[in-house]
Amino acid sequence: MRFGKIVAVFVFVLCAALLTSCSSASETSKNSDLGLLKDGVLQVGCEIGYPPFEYFGDDGSTPIGLDIDLGDAIAAELGVSIERVDTAWDGIFEGLDADKYDIIISAVTINAERKKDMDFSDPYIENWQAVAVKKGSTPITSLEELNGKKVAYQDATTSDEYLEDLTDTGAVDCEKFEYAKVLNAFDDLRLGRVDAVICDSTVADGYIAREPENFEITWLQSTEPDSVPETFGVAVKKGNENLVNAINDALKKLEDSGKLDEIRSSWFS
Repeated sequence: MRFGKIVAVFVFVLCAALLTSCSSASETSKNSDLGLLKDGVLQVGCEIGYPPFEYFGDDGSTPIGLDIDLGDAIAAELGVSIERVDTAWDGIFEGLDADKYDIIISAVTINAERKKDMDFSDPYIENWQAVAVKKGSTPITSLEELNGKKVAYQDATTSDEYLEDLTDTGAVDCEKFEYAKVLNAFDDLRLGRVDAVICDSTVADGYIAREPENFEITWLQSTEPDSVPETFGVAVKKGNENLVNAINDALKKLEDSGKLDEIRSSWFS
């Protein structure tokens, strides 16, 4: 009888060990397939200072925003945990190449130039350039009306490139105010130190959703002839095809389930 108990215990321990081993092997294989830098963890680079995509909540330490919710949802679909690496925008792409994180989810516009250096998921949102002004001030309803104005923008963004092209070609003659973070540009707009902010329409929309009494959009790039929207995607280090495919599968599931629409609608006016 005692021998029987010993055999039973041995068999139970052996089965448990095999199950644990199989589970660990499966998890290791899964992470290896995804090409993650750390087993079981999706490390995400982002600039936490770009509302409504990623910024700190009222406690000053909890990241919130559309890209925060999206990252959590993607990680859940992949069956991994998530870690965020708060990174200055002007070095965020170099950090991806240097393996500081697996991906970037930070309102990254997909364009031909960036595709040379990194891979992208399918788009998860469309965006235009926009001009936002202080509520109740003189509306700026055309690019020509930027002439002579103080125009704020975030450095090293597509808004920066767009405004630079306008001023370089002589289409607009304005006084430019460059900021490291878009939230500082909107702070100065609120205080009346600048006349307008040129930024992503999704960013302007997010500010209006939170502060309709302070800001309004008075011009959209979509009103210009032959304009096409920008799209945002998840940036992945060049060559990690498995991770790109896995993220695209996750995005499709989130789209099909309605979760992606739910995330988008919760952050925009």
